[in-house]
Amino acid sequence: MLSGGERMRLLLCCLTINSKAPDIIILDEPTNNLDIQNIEILTKAINEYQGTLIVVSHDEAFLEQIKIERTIDL
Repeated sequence: MLSGGERMRLLLCCLTINSKAPDIIILDEPTNNLDIQNIEILTKAINEYQGTLIVVSHDEAFLEQIKIERTIDL
């Protein structure tokens, strides 16, 4: 059983070592279990990602850094 942070690190690893990224990534509060260094790594990986991204997050700074184009506020 992996913790939230461990699952996110595994996702980051898959994005960096796999030459074929998935077409869509869905992230639910991706920064909750990460330290600052891993948030920076995640942000860089997302900014290089070319597919569709769906993110649920309350972290406004993170959302600005990954340049979200459309939002749905509930």
